[in-house]
Amino acid sequence: MPCIGRKKETLMPHLLSAAPSARRPLLATASAAVLAGALLLTGCGSGSPSSPGGGSQPADQSADAALDQVNLGLIPITDVAPVYLGIQEGYFEDEGIQLSVQLAQGGAAIVPAVMTGEYQFGYSNVVSLLIARDKGLPITVVSNGSSSTNVAGKDVTEVAALPDAGIENPADLVGKTVAVNALNNFADVTIRNAVEQAGGNPDDVDFVEMPYPNMPAALERGDVDAAWTTEPFRTQILEAGGEIVSSPMTDLTQDFDSAFYFTSEQTMQENPELVERFQRALEKSFQFAAENDDEVRTVIQDYAKITPELAETVVMSRWYPEINREGLEKLGSAAVKYGVLKNNPDYEALIAD
Repeated sequence: MPCIGRKKETLMPHLLSAAPSARRPLLATASAAVLAGALLLTGCGSGSPSSPGGGSQPADQSADAALDQVNLGLIPITDVAPVYLGIQEGYFEDEGIQLSVQLAQGGAAIVPAVMTGEYQFGYSNVVSLLIARDKGLPITVVSNGSSSTNVAGKDVTEVAALPDAGIENPADLVGKTVAVNALNNFADVTIRNAVEQAGGNPDDVDFVEMPYPNMPAALERGDVDAAWTTEPFRTQILEAGGEIVSSPMTDLTQDFDSAFYFTSEQTMQENPELVERFQRALEKSFQFAAENDDEVRTVIQDYAKITPELAETVVMSRWYPEINREGLEKLGSAAVKYGVLKNNPDYEALIAD
């Protein structure tokens, strides 16, 4: 579901809107010291990867021999619904891939698992991947993952507060305590940008790290004044009487891409054909999800463990494979400005040809 008029980085070699391009040479390995540094990344929170019964997709053993066994690290949030639908619809098997979903609490576990080859692909928020490259990790983005709705107050990830918190807009976050899923990452960058745009001092916002599932109760107890929250927890807070007080993604740019699918440069170099097959299957999965909202709201009940009633009301991301390069550069500049990145990102190295 590409957006007309936006500047795009096209990652799918077989998209109708893009011609194939030559692949740049890539690094083959990462040093042990650099990999150790990956363990310090705070992707979407901490936590170890797991292979729960509901996460891995079993296969008929007779078919396994003809398929490449591929592990994909995901976070159990609504944004990754297209992958589950793609497995269900057979798009990955059509490309010769037996895809096994490995669930983790965040990119802090997924990034090093991809680097070591335990996972061939992973999903992580954009800032975590910029941080990984900033630390010298040879990761490569192979597809967009999820994108903003472009509707303030009705976006997938926003800042919510209770009515008695005295917060009506981003400037009111000054002097307040805001729960975020990871410090010095995606939330900090976008919230600070929104506060500054609204005329406030971004340095005067107090961020507290906690897992997304803990945020609704923390707001109710008064432990925090506001929460950077994503679906399905965003809708849970609203149904409990909360209000959206800031939409940082839409404040930063239109067509904001919040997360990417990625691999290691070693996988890109050693098995580029596998990457292309994964990209094609993912593209088909995005298209199916974009055209079948009922199917999306059904599948999230299983892996995200939410009720049918909640599944009917949560806000969904938009899905398309192209990357909004202009928006990515705005995010990268903000990450440098607010001290989350030390260096200006090398976007050519980050994004696969």
